Amino acid sequence: MNAIKHVLCTSNAKTVKGEKKGWFTSVLYLAPHTLSGVNVCSHATPSCIDGCLNTAGRGQFKKIQQSRIIRTQLLNQNREAFIEILVSDIRATIRKAERLGMSPCIRLNGTSDLPWENIRINSKNNAMQEFNDIQWYDYTKVPIRMKKFLSGGMPENYHLTFSRSGSNDSAVKSVLDSGGNVAVVFRKYLPADWMGKKVINGDESDLRFLDPAGVVVGLKAKGRARSSGGDFVVD
Repeated sequence: MNAIKHVLCTSNAKTVKGEKKGWFTSVLYLAPHTLSGVNVCSHATPSCIDGCLNTAGRGQFKKIQQSRIIRTQLLNQNREAFIEILVSDIRATIRKAERLGMSPCIRLNGTSDLPWENIRINSKNNAMQEFNDIQWYDYTKVPIRMKKFLSGGMPENYHLTFSRSGSNDSAVKSVLDSGGNVAVVFRKYLPADWMGKKVINGDESDLRFLDPAGVVVGLKAKGRARSSGGDFVVD
């Protein structure tokens, strides 16, 4: 486990799209829900587990799944070692973005839903506070985290988009009514509006912090979500 050299990934089909907009993105992919033996998705539901993005793209390969499990176990069993690698990767992201003439941004919950605002990377600060000159963003299904973000309780450089699970539509409505954004997975086509709000194409890039406020971020089903049942995917 100590042989891990990197925890952030810097290339996938969606984040590459952001480079055309001048942003270089790194993402932390952990083993979602309880796949590693520890739950990193406190508000996961059976249907969102079944259709999780974890199986999309390179996530379909066994080696990738094993790497995510090892990463998650390291975070849980030896946080100090994990944080040391994470900080090194953050600095590498900043350096590469500078070389490319881009702005760096980082998403720590690529396939997890951890409260990174509560996780310190040193004696004083969380990652967003320590590296307060770069943009951070995540999706979350945890209502209290989203409420905190909407009330200005998160670091100013940390943007959150709420995620519909299929069984949290009351929270979805509350977020939208409060001017927040909600990511919704659609089976094949994106409607013009949903729940009375404009739907934008969230697959054009992963740069959620650039989205206008009060919209539905439409995402087309990927991986197992294309054929999954339940109410996570909107038909």
